[in-house]
Amino acid sequence: MPAYHLELRQFPRNFNRFNLSGPEIGSVAMTWVRERILDLGDQKWSPAEATLTIIEGPEIPVERLSMGRGWPTARREGEEVTDRVLREARQALVEMERRRPDAQSSPAGPDGTDGRDQLALGVELGGLLGAQAGRLLAAWRAVAGRSSGLAPSESLALAERELAAGGPED
Repeated sequence: MPAYHLELRQFPRNFNRFNLSGPEIGSVAMTWVRERILDLGDQKWSPAEATLTIIEGPEIPVERLSMGRGWPTARREGEEVTDRVLREARQALVEMERRRPDAQSSPAGPDGTDGRDQLALGVELGGLLGAQAGRLLAAWRAVAGRSSGLAPSESLALAERELAAGGPED
């Protein structure tokens, strides 16, 4: 399973983070394309002023990250996917806006937050669902669709059991 590595640059500072999961890099990308301040490494990074680079490649063991070797290793062993990841994040924003039932009528959702905040919550939930969030979410939807009356936690547990047993994936 690939890992993601990122670099943020804003003269005279730079920051690297390694071995991020898909949902983790998705959260960064969503914040970036929303042109919101990114708070990483005890610093704030503005998409208008900083440069973001995302590399997809193998996970890099901790011993290969020391003494400034991490970023050169990520570049050598991985592939830059910044444009692709940001394009996918923009597409996700458009899709979420399109699917929002109140997209034309009201900027605020039932809990008082706008759709963009809901999207951030969705990205965070994806991170909690783990490495195969897409498969689990699809199984969770399927279980919820055929098992009315279950609490969300019950339908999630049933979906996890089905996936573990090699059951339906969609």
